[in-house]
Amino acid sequence: MKKTLIFFFILVFCAMAQEEARDVQKDSSVVKIEDKNLLLTVVSWPLVYIVQPTVEFLMYPLIPPLIYISRENLIEKGQNLITYGENKQIMFYPLINVKLGNAANIGFAYWHSDLFLKDDNLFFSPHLYINADRDASLRYVKKNILGSSFSWGIGANYNAFGDNGFRDLKGITYTFADSSVFFNQSLGFGLNGNWGLGFGFGLSLYRFDFPSKNDSIIEGDEVFNRGFYQRFNGYPLSVTLGYNSLDEPYAATKGSKFSISYSYVPISRYNGSRDHNYHAVESRLVNYLLLGNKSYAMTVAESNANLEKLKNLSLAEAIEMLNPINVKEADILDRRILVTQIKVRHVIEVNEGKAPFTAMSRHGGNFPLRAYADGYIAAPLVAGVSAEYRWPIDRFADALIFNEYGVFGKDFSRLTTENLRNSYGFGFRIRTPRFFIARFTVAFHGLQGVTLIFTTRPEYN
Repeated sequence: MKKTLIFFFILVFCAMAQEEARDVQKDSSVVKIEDKNLLLTVVSWPLVYIVQPTVEFLMYPLIPPLIYISRENLIEKGQNLITYGENKQIMFYPLINVKLGNAANIGFAYWHSDLFLKDDNLFFSPHLYINADRDASLRYVKKNILGSSFSWGIGANYNAFGDNGFRDLKGITYTFADSSVFFNQSLGFGLNGNWGLGFGFGLSLYRFDFPSKNDSIIEGDEVFNRGFYQRFNGYPLSVTLGYNSLDEPYAATKGSKFSISYSYVPISRYNGSRDHNYHAVESRLVNYLLLGNKSYAMTVAESNANLEKLKNLSLAEAIEMLNPINVKEADILDRRILVTQIKVRHVIEVNEGKAPFTAMSRHGGNFPLRAYADGYIAAPLVAGVSAEYRWPIDRFADALIFNEYGVFGKDFSRLTTENLRNSYGFGFRIRTPRFFIARFTVAFHGLQGVTLIFTTRPEYN
């Protein structure tokens, strides 16, 4: 089964690459019905005619509230409700992240544009977790300094976790109290076209103590070499090369986002040693491909008609939709988006076995295993590939299905199928072209693990 899914995933990426290479010459993001790639059509057929109708039927209970939201224009009204200021430069709204376990939290976000200067932005967001843990983030960015492409930013983060933790490569779960504080500064500027270069440096004040549950403390030289239950500082220095050609930030229909960064992180003395420095390289590529001969965005009339169709969908009609005999060729790939992501992070220790556990790459959540908790596992090398198939059910709502794989290990030569994880599922997202509101996802891993996610955090940001 896994080999079949991996082969299917490879086909999707090959088709995407062939289509994009051909479309560059035409300067178009739309794949015409009569010109579409044969491989892409074959790969997408089960998505269009089997999976998509099934997901729409499973989402039937959500259709009535979506119809009400659409007809009453609640999304635009809600956006106006949380927007303040003479020039609508202030946004204040609640946040909610519903997940299993202690990851569930509530909070709020405060955005203020043009606060001190033109083209500046202040962001502040605290969170309270279900187990009474807390964290907060603060960020200020000034763009277009003196009319140039230069930008400058500062930020700070604070953790107050009574029992934080993760699993290592051996499957051991570590638990610790975390009251760390992080400060960072960044400087960036535009290069040619959509390319940009950025530099960053910061101060990380790691403060790890024994957890509130003493029976979960793990002892041993390796534990203390890795920085558990220790207090130390990190001084990260980084450089990032980035590219962004997306047409919209949260409802993109074409374009790509690419970044590659290198970091060197000196670490202060702890456990009687200064041999804890490390290097880290991280890269990510996200591509959006519009399939079909229509614009992805729905008109008001199309939105109402589509929701009415789903509202009145019966079980017999859903079964008929799944019958290949009833498939109409003219409807193939009419208004769909294929989103693909590849992400890799590799840590290289200056002294093997001495880098702190904070250097390790975390798998889970959006990296990119949605069925697993954030920080499900930590390893020197993590890599993942993800594909998400979207279609609009309303002007501001998308239905989606996704399939993703993640692998982890000490280095590239030690990656094995035993460390391969799969996550798949379906859901929907609510957004405007330039503002993300929320998403709901049912994510699975294997045949038993199920995770329900409701969050205001975008998938690929």
